[in-house]
Amino acid sequence: MANYKDWIDVIDINVDYFSAFMKAWIAFNSWYDSGVIAGSTDKDKIEFISNNDNDFKTYMNRLLAEETAEGLSFRENVAQLHAALLGSAIRSQEYVGVRQTISFSEVAIKNQNNQKSLEYRTYRYECSRSRGIIKTIISRKDNGSEVFQYEQEEHNVDALKQQTIFCSLTNIQKEKCLECYEELRPYKIESVLDTSEAAIKIGAYNFINDVNKISKAIIMILYLLRCALAHGDISPDESSNKVYRHAYEVLIPPLKKLR
Repeated sequence: MANYKDWIDVIDINVDYFSAFMKAWIAFNSWYDSGVIAGSTDKDKIEFISNNDNDFKTYMNRLLAEETAEGLSFRENVAQLHAALLGSAIRSQEYVGVRQTISFSEVAIKNQNNQKSLEYRTYRYECSRSRGIIKTIISRKDNGSEVFQYEQEEHNVDALKQQTIFCSLTNIQKEKCLECYEELRPYKIESVLDTSEAAIKIGAYNFINDVNKISKAIIMILYLLRCALAHGDISPDESSNKVYRHAYEVLIPPLKKLR
């Protein structure tokens, strides 16, 4: 974690993009707090913006797709943001519970899956999420009798494994149960980079040919950068300043379209 002395040492930095980015974020925050976006917390609202149709995401999608000077400039800044992130290793634990490098190759995407089931040999494995409760059930296929049931308020694989009945299951039953349970993990790590022939060029880099997923990744990355900066989890050096320069340049164009 950065020390306050590090910040004092760069008070006179030529262009302070840390402040510029936060100023832009305040404007963005004001927009999504004005009642146009659903959610009770910043995280809820950012996830809503990234996963649903709204003006901000629509404008960003257009900038990613348009062959205009504005679109080309926007995509170049996305590429420069990617390059800057590769050279800075800014980390956050906002989503997956551990310090995760903020990167286009490791984007935490909210898992929309609320149910998973599978059958193996004589047993059926079911995991479901409803009203905040995750229920895990193992039952016999022939008569439906349950051999294991567990309910919890959050996805926690360690808590599941510690259950007495779970510990008494066979190894294959444990394996299949955990396979099913894993499908309800709150967030999945995905990459929007691509090395296949279907990839599209953004600057010097290959991204997946899906503008909607790229914009979702950008929104999540901008939010993680906001969190890292607000929580003091970065070192205010030139490499970090470069990240926030391009984050600022990526945030500004769709933000100005909201006027």
